[in-house]
Amino acid sequence: MTVTYLTDDCIYHILNYLQNNRFTLFNCLLVNRFWSKVTIPLLYANPFSRLKDVNKSLIINTFLLFLNEEERNYLIKQNNIHKKLNSKLFQKKEIKLIHEYPRYIKKLSKFLIYNAIDHWYRQQVKVTCNNHNNLNDNMSLFIKATFYHMFLRKSNHIKDLEISLYLLKQDIFNIVNIINIKISNLIILKLNSCYYKTHEIFYEFLQTILKNCKNLQRLDLIDIDLYYNSNEILSIIKQQYDLKEFNFYGFCKLSPNNIFSSLEYQKNSLISLKFHDINIQHCILQSVIKLHNLKSFEIIYCYGMTLELCQIFEFATFKLKELSIKNIWESNITSKIIKYLGKHLQRLKVEHVNDEIMRVIIQYSLELKTLDIYLGYHINLSILPYLKNLKIENLNIYLNAYIIESFFIKLAENLSNTITKISFVTTLNEISLLKFLTSCFYNNQIINLNNLNFNQKFELKHLEIILSCIKNNNNLKLLGIRGLDKIWSTKELILLDQIRERGIKLVEFKDHFKESDYQFSD
Repeated sequence: MTVTYLTDDCIYHILNYLQNNRFTLFNCLLVNRFWSKVTIPLLYANPFSRLKDVNKSLIINTFLLFLNEEERNYLIKQNNIHKKLNSKLFQKKEIKLIHEYPRYIKKLSKFLIYNAIDHWYRQQVKVTCNNHNNLNDNMSLFIKATFYHMFLRKSNHIKDLEISLYLLKQDIFNIVNIINIKISNLIILKLNSCYYKTHEIFYEFLQTILKNCKNLQRLDLIDIDLYYNSNEILSIIKQQYDLKEFNFYGFCKLSPNNIFSSLEYQKNSLISLKFHDINIQHCILQSVIKLHNLKSFEIIYCYGMTLELCQIFEFATFKLKELSIKNIWESNITSKIIKYLGKHLQRLKVEHVNDEIMRVIIQYSLELKTLDIYLGYHINLSILPYLKNLKIENLNIYLNAYIIESFFIKLAENLSNTITKISFVTTLNEISLLKFLTSCFYNNQIINLNNLNFNQKFELKHLEIILSCIKNNNNLKLLGIRGLDKIWSTKELILLDQIRERGIKLVEFKDHFKESDYQFSD
């Protein structure tokens, strides 16, 4: 029998594929009751993602409707003390709406939530763009704490939680509601900023995690003083069934023999490891080399590394696929790490590149597919000819704003035949863009570059440059730019259509560029 309409299950799965396309989902709300019922949870799973400024204020006003009496009274009390806002904002009673939007939340991003609240707060207190000091006052902090309190109280489905533990010190939180939060579905947990010695609420929060969260795939510890809480953190790491990513930012009164040795309990599952701003020690590296399934390793602005310590990597039990090194230590240390860990690398991200590092990459990283290079104020153009000897397919470039124009000419002249995609992760000015594209497409070079990605918004002049260059070379198949959904002028739209007519697909930069190939988050 032929089905003449889509079943509800089919519609559900189709809408699931649109969860990152908020504009389309909002239109789907209006189709019928079933579509609305399916779409609302998708829209509010990550409600603060990709919001324009006008929508930031709207969503904060919406969530204010879901504050209970305790939360409203807390904000009214604090506002009476600090006298920043109109108290009527918090005097609305909890309203029974058709949908309880906070109940559907699956991801709480600290940065996105803070950004939306700060924008709303700025509108309410009439803060000018040149006076941001008011955003750092206590009233803003109380609102953020209250919203987190409401989200944790309402939602049963949180899978990705990022929280500043400093919020837990606010009076709105107490032991009872900390114990009762429902976080058993967590797979990503990011604990941020805790510089005080100890706090009963913080201890209870860790105990709640310990009791309820055994399926974390990613754990981030960011600027946390572990001197007083290392036992709880240690136990959280040990009890996870399938921890895949561990990120540690900041070294503060830490007992590495406890925390880092606990990673050995996850040696069968841990795939990605990131160290930022920590003091590298022998015992830490001894634990790292035992993680035999490790695929990605990031060492960012760490200190204490020596050539002697590097030799520990010679005994690593893993075959690393992705390595990131951004540090101010001597280049021979970076070279030594690449030598020991580079054999199976498919992606390498490195800062302060010089001739020595490029020679080591060519010699020891024969399987490399993607190279990310970070270039600062002082560019050594002598590194560029080495690109011809690399068999990479993807080149990602992070540039300083004051890069000399000759860099782009030399870059284009030294691209190997194997490079098909280049991403400029930082902004290029019009002159630099013109120099690079002209050198690529006008000099009769035999290159296979068919994919360009720019992390910047294009204006009319940028589009004119692109169109002018591709008229002489039709290899380009994909062009990524940031802000593709912006409002374009009539002239810009005409140029965009002409670019598409030449068989070039236009995509959003962030949808076509991955910071890491081994990152367990949306």
